Amino acid sequence: MRTLTYLAIFLFVALMLVVLPKDGGGAWDPRIIVPATAALFTLLVWLIARFIGTDDNALDLVVTAFFIILFAPGSQIFFSLDEGGIIELCSQCIVPFFLTQYTRISRKNFKITYALMLLMGIFCSFTHDGITLPLCLAFLALAWQRRADFFRLACWPMVAGWLVGTILQFATRDRLPSLTPDLDALTSRTALILGLLWDTKVFVFALGLTVWLTTVSWGRGELLRLVKRQRLITYSLIFALSLVPFAPLGIDNAVTSVCFFSMLWALLIVKRLEQRYVGAARARKSL
Repeated sequence: MRTLTYLAIFLFVALMLVVLPKDGGGAWDPRIIVPATAALFTLLVWLIARFIGTDDNALDLVVTAFFIILFAPGSQIFFSLDEGGIIELCSQCIVPFFLTQYTRISRKNFKITYALMLLMGIFCSFTHDGITLPLCLAFLALAWQRRADFFRLACWPMVAGWLVGTILQFATRDRLPSLTPDLDALTSRTALILGLLWDTKVFVFALGLTVWLTTVSWGRGELLRLVKRQRLITYSLIFALSLVPFAPLGIDNAVTSVCFFSMLWALLIVKRLEQRYVGAARARKSL
């Protein structure tokens, strides 16, 4: 069923590319750019669904695909039918692949590939400045929590590589953020970024779902379970929001960071709601 769902997503995206108005793609053969874009988008759905656990059934995969189309930072470029869409999709695929590898191999030992893992962390961090700093802080927070056995875990070179990439991000900036910003600058920058986040809708959607769950007893329990099971996403979103007033890597990157982790957080909540309502109804119907 999941294979058929991925095929359906591929065909749906390919149909969208054929039907939608063509803004780009002048130098590209549609016979190449259409299947390449559809394949990369399907790969992105597979990677994100695999990372956050929304690959259990067809409904979860379809919801994940629509979330990416509607809310993923840079999703408006995905269907431009030119090299910009291909590059953006490749860039988007790198992040969930890296995060999946981080969680997948955290309890294994691959001594020979430590150097490759270190380089992978540096590359991903340095090329994705929109999420570099909050994810780096999340990695460090998790490393501190597991400090007793952190260097026994296979994932430590990836964390070290991400830290190096984050440092390089700041080292290559022409202008570093002020360590003592004035209150007026913080206030105006925060108001500007919050206004931009309101326009993106995904932050408001994730915030609304979270606030609603806190109003019911079972929802508070679900939130606590999500925080415990998905600490990497939770910490990353908290740090992304905490850095909004400072925007150390720029306002656009601050907005991208919050939107990306808000999308993952909202997907997690929607999955829990689907399990509670749709899954429960399906179980009762099968009795």
